[in-house]
Amino acid sequence: MSIDKIFGGFRKRHLPLNADYRPMYKIGLILCILEKVCIGNKSSLNKMHFFIWALKSDKNREFIQTFLDKGDSSGIITWGVEPALNKALGFCLAEELVILPDDKYILTPKGEQFVRSIEKDHELFKEELLFLNNVGKKKVTESFINQLTLQLAN
Repeated sequence: MSIDKIFGGFRKRHLPLNADYRPMYKIGLILCILEKVCIGNKSSLNKMHFFIWALKSDKNREFIQTFLDKGDSSGIITWGVEPALNKALGFCLAEELVILPDDKYILTPKGEQFVRSIEKDHELFKEELLFLNNVGKKKVTESFINQLTLQLAN
């Protein structure tokens, strides 16, 4: 039996890999998060997980936007930890798109150039960039994430 006969049907029945599982997608999100919502283009791992979770679906984005607009954290639920984020951060470090001094990821000039190239294509990360730009750098600070984490732990 040929390889085509074995795998040919598999290829026809299955869709391509979801963008959420592609490293370049996560890398692009990481760099946009650092630039758009992080003061000094610097973030903790916990804050990165918060935003990766928020960007995972329309439902999550709407929930976080409503939560931030109202300023009421009583309805917040814990956010997910995305294993693919850690791998993508490893790629970002290896390619010198970010650096990691003192447990904070910082966007490098090379990473900033990457974000500029993303922004040139007005269809790329359209919804994600809209959300991140609406949030801005002042609403979700590291101290906010730390307080939220403590609140959820109790």
